[in-house]
Amino acid sequence: MRRAYVEARYSSDYTVTDEEFDWLTERVKLLQETVAAVCQDRLNPPHLAD
Repeated sequence: MRRAYVEARYSSDYTVTDEEFDWLTERVKLLQETVAAVCQDRLNPPHLAD
């Protein structure tokens, strides 16, 4: 991801292959799911559910 950011920012010729895009998309989805779960746990702690 760092390479993509640096090269995209400084090169008008930077491209991402379909495989790279698919990999990045899956990683972003995983990050979104992880953040949602952490936020849910923080907003609704188990000890307050009773």
